[in-house]
Amino acid sequence: MRQARDEWKGLRQPRMRQEIHRLVFLDETGTTTKMTRLRGQARRGARLKADAPFGHWVTQTFIAGLRCDGLTAPWVIDQPMNGEIFDTYVETQLAPTLQPGDVVILDNLASHKSAKAEALLKQRGAWFLFLPALQSRPQSDRDGLRKTQGPYQTYRREDHRCPLAGHR
Repeated sequence: MRQARDEWKGLRQPRMRQEIHRLVFLDETGTTTKMTRLRGQARRGARLKADAPFGHWVTQTFIAGLRCDGLTAPWVIDQPMNGEIFDTYVETQLAPTLQPGDVVILDNLASHKSAKAEALLKQRGAWFLFLPALQSRPQSDRDGLRKTQGPYQTYRREDHRCPLAGHR
């Protein structure tokens, strides 16, 4: 893990700074209509009138590439991202915008690691560069952090009445 990060910082980042116009940062985000609030507040005695897509729960995913001069290949789909959809995105949206020598930087999502998508980029003379994986902290570190937070955090979690609240 450390070796991969050192390689990223020492070798790849300096080279990328020299040719920033070739970089395409690819990422996606999603939203779901399940996040719609089903309850609300109205004046006493009045009925709340609002719309919610009852029974039609949908997940939408937005994916796009970001270059130094703007957004490229934006795409919205009505389902979560998977390998097949990613391959379609690369083939129909992203690959046509790439030039030889472009580098597509993306995270380590399993659906991004596709041989078909990689081959499509290679045909264009471009290539994927996956960000190094984040190092997860062991549980023992989190336990140690809780101990250092002191009595304020302990009381706050238990009953929201902290005797030290005025002494923060």
